[in-house]
Amino acid sequence: MQMLIKNISKHKYKLLAAGYTTWLTAVSLTPLEGINLPSFSYADKIVHFFLYFFLTVFWLLAYPALWKSKYKFIFLVISWGIAIEFLQEYLIPTRSGDIYDAIANTIGGISGLVLFHYYLQKKSA
Repeated sequence: MQMLIKNISKHKYKLLAAGYTTWLTAVSLTPLEGINLPSFSYADKIVHFFLYFFLTVFWLLAYPALWKSKYKFIFLVISWGIAIEFLQEYLIPTRSGDIYDAIANTIGGISGLVLFHYYLQKKSA
């Protein structure tokens, strides 16, 4: 049991990143019938921003070596956000893709990358 706990602790960021990605994908591709979302202006854009902000940060915490390929990595994050919007538009009858959601996803991902950059600088200082 102690070995299991030690392994989980050792890989906690990897588990967090994989679990969060799975959850985000499932939620993004689930019909939204009967779900009450915040109703103030641009609330969903703020949600999209933070969803992709944390997606980026969690993967960089799990695999710091991704930083060496940060442009490829952020391209994948942005592509994932665009792909989800595309799938919502064309495969989920009660969902619709939105270019502004894709932009919020992109800004969130880039912001996560920038924050991680500052985290690395502070950590090495």
